[in-house]
Amino acid sequence: MLRDPDPTHAAVAQEAMWLAIRFRHAACLLLTVVHLASGVPDPTAGRAVTIVLAVWSAGRLWGRRLGPWWTAADIAVVATYLLGTVSVAASGIGTKDLIDVKVVAATVISVGIAERVRVSAGVAVLVLLLLYYANRQTPGLTPWSFLSDLAVAYLVVEWLLAVGVRRVVLRAATVHDRTVSAAADSRIASRVAAARRRYEHEQWAVMHDTAAATLLMVGQGAAADPERIARQAARDLGVLESGIPVPGDESEADLSESLRELAAECVTPVTLRVDGPLPIPRGLAWTVTAAAREALTNIDRHARANGVVVEAGPGRLVIADDGIGFDGTPGQDRYGIRHSIVERLREVGGDAEITSAPGSGTEIRLRWPVAEVVAAEDDSFDETEAAAGIDRLGRSFGHGMVGIAVADTLLQSTLTTAAATPPPAVDAMLVAVNVGCALAALIPRRREPVTVALMGVAIAASLVLTAWLPVDAVLAGANWSIGASGWAVVALGFRLPPRLALSALTAWWVLVCAVILVRAPSADNLTVLGYHTAAIFFLQTFTAWFAATLDRAARQAAALHRERLRHRTADAVGRMHEQECLRRYHELVADFTPLLRGLADGTLDPGDPGVRAAARTEYARLRRLFTQQDGVGHPLLADLRTGIDAAERRGVAVSVEATPTHRELPDAVRGHLVAAARIMLDASRSRARVVVTADASGCTVSALGDCPAETLDRLSTLTDSSVHTEVVTAGELLWARLHHSFDLEGAR
Repeated sequence: MLRDPDPTHAAVAQEAMWLAIRFRHAACLLLTVVHLASGVPDPTAGRAVTIVLAVWSAGRLWGRRLGPWWTAADIAVVATYLLGTVSVAASGIGTKDLIDVKVVAATVISVGIAERVRVSAGVAVLVLLLLYYANRQTPGLTPWSFLSDLAVAYLVVEWLLAVGVRRVVLRAATVHDRTVSAAADSRIASRVAAARRRYEHEQWAVMHDTAAATLLMVGQGAAADPERIARQAARDLGVLESGIPVPGDESEADLSESLRELAAECVTPVTLRVDGPLPIPRGLAWTVTAAAREALTNIDRHARANGVVVEAGPGRLVIADDGIGFDGTPGQDRYGIRHSIVERLREVGGDAEITSAPGSGTEIRLRWPVAEVVAAEDDSFDETEAAAGIDRLGRSFGHGMVGIAVADTLLQSTLTTAAATPPPAVDAMLVAVNVGCALAALIPRRREPVTVALMGVAIAASLVLTAWLPVDAVLAGANWSIGASGWAVVALGFRLPPRLALSALTAWWVLVCAVILVRAPSADNLTVLGYHTAAIFFLQTFTAWFAATLDRAARQAAALHRERLRHRTADAVGRMHEQECLRRYHELVADFTPLLRGLADGTLDPGDPGVRAAARTEYARLRRLFTQQDGVGHPLLADLRTGIDAAERRGVAVSVEATPTHRELPDAVRGHLVAAARIMLDASRSRARVVVTADASGCTVSALGDCPAETLDRLSTLTDSSVHTEVVTAGELLWARLHHSFDLEGAR
């Protein structure tokens, strides 16, 4: 079966792409605005490309355009900006060229989140080469000194972290899609099997209601009136050749017209009381008409009634006769009533009630829903599985955030070349606090107050470091908390309500900026904080926002899963009906229609002994099909269907029984049991019986037939240590019992 595209993967990838685009352009817009407002002198070309980048970023924020050409245009604008700027301090980056680094950082992070690894790696290499070119006039600049610079090296780290988060989240989305698809395939198979059983039951019921009744009359010699038999056979052929409506037929039919046709065919005088047309779905009309036909046929055959009243209205049909009635509980031991009437109505959400007493006639009340009943779609889509997949996505995203927080903290705190102030022990303690708060995000089922308290601890550690550092180091590499503490807050807050998580993140950034500006108030520091806000705080804010929308994206994907699964189920059921059930129906009908056709056109005499014998044979076969219909839906007997049909065509009287099993058999065991039963069916001369029983402990197949002695040799060729086989012979009869214990599966 072809699988649909992975909707959860697609939805999350789309959401990640929008996150990346918005972050990139918001960051570039703020960076250029801060740079232009700072009054830093720029060459004319440099100022022009800065304005171009600002205008382009503002325009891209306004629109919602995606695609490879738009991505290429974004990168082209960034490349133009970098080619048009000339910085002078790539080694030990200062205020002037910090905007270049931040633009490159926004670009590599965004493409790492939005694009596949090969694409994002190519873009990252390109912009780093352009950044090197922009800093080409720096004295003593070499490729190694450029790459070893902390700011440049960290650009590579940021790209790796972005790629890592993307892969973790999308991999979780893919696992979710595959899990749901696998469960869907199983549910579709179950729905197809159920539809097959329902359709087969209807096939057998139709044959019982039509051909079987006529053939019984002929076979028992009760056909005193050849003309009546001819009319009845012609009617049977008309019903059988019209076919059984398959599910999904949305057209309407007039039930009143069908009831008039039934009344005209009935031998017992019928009084029809119908107020106007009764339009109902064609499939429902077929079901009600078939049940009514069986009821009227029973009246003709058994009731000895002088008349029958048929009264119909929306959602109801009453058939009452004045015949001899019958005793006992209606439907318990009468196949026609139980299968052709009661179970038919229950299949469409209705019901049938039969009341009768000796000498008081019989009344049959049929009821069905007036409004069309829509099958519960939850049967075809497991909401629990969807919720588990969404939870799995959240956990994966949370793990990614924890990984970023820990990696960022350790990298930035260990790569700094600043003076060891605060003392190494204090710095190590603050690093441990931030890492510990980030790792605490992995604790499941945290209480919200505990999470808020941990956020407060991470924020406090960042403020302590910022306040402890010398004034000239608060914006240098020694202040690792500027880039790292926010990720701990994001990791802790991805399970919290979005407003709370974003409020905590904003509070942290505002407090850090306030402490820095109080300790070192200057225009340059304000400009650098603006750059940091655009590149660091914006990224963390967008990431926190993405965490809040991840659940929505996954739920939208779940709805898409549900819709696609609905269509896949309908298609699978439709194909099954078209390719299998209809074929089998025509094969079954073809076996006895020549006999019916001969009776209908008068070329066969119903009183002829040969015709009567043929009628008895065909009736017996149809009766077996009808009485065995509860068992043939069993998976093992479904596998044996071909063998059963072949045996019956040879004239073997086959009977089958089965109890349902709720545990699936291993393929090897199932094949062994089917092969053994098929050997018995193929070898039986005149009669065979197959019984399948199952309970919590195991499954047993019992096969009995009048088989030749060499059948034992064929059975002995089957070997499977998990199937216990017993074979007993009694004269011409051979009995084989095969048992598989479910306990053996756990021991193997």
